[in-house]
Amino acid sequence: MKKELKQILFICVFLIVGCIIGYFFAIYQINQYKDPVFMELLASHNMSSSEPIGLTKSIINLGCLSAGIATGGIFYNSIAKKWLTPIAPKIFIGFITFPFYTLAGIIGFIPFIIYKSIILFRSDTC
Repeated sequence: MKKELKQILFICVFLIVGCIIGYFFAIYQINQYKDPVFMELLASHNMSSSEPIGLTKSIINLGCLSAGIATGGIFYNSIAKKWLTPIAPKIFIGFITFPFYTLAGIIGFIPFIIYKSIILFRSDTC
């Protein structure tokens, strides 16, 4: 299996798992806000109760977050391979910069999938 196809499948698996987790999160949140005991608990501590995020937004948000984590990991792995340092500093820097690579992955996972798909189809036709 080609590297591009593995990366696309890796991101898609993370996207699907994130969407499933987002669905269960939304259902839990909707049921929690219907519970009068929970609402009384919030009111007793002078906490506001906002509206639940909703099913569609929750699925999209957690799907994008998990796909962004996978894409950010791929970005970091490709950049870290070019460094001429031992593995320990790479891991340490990876943990520190994890939020930045995740944010870059969230923003860029759709263009990344499109780019890798184009590379995959060009290499098959040529």
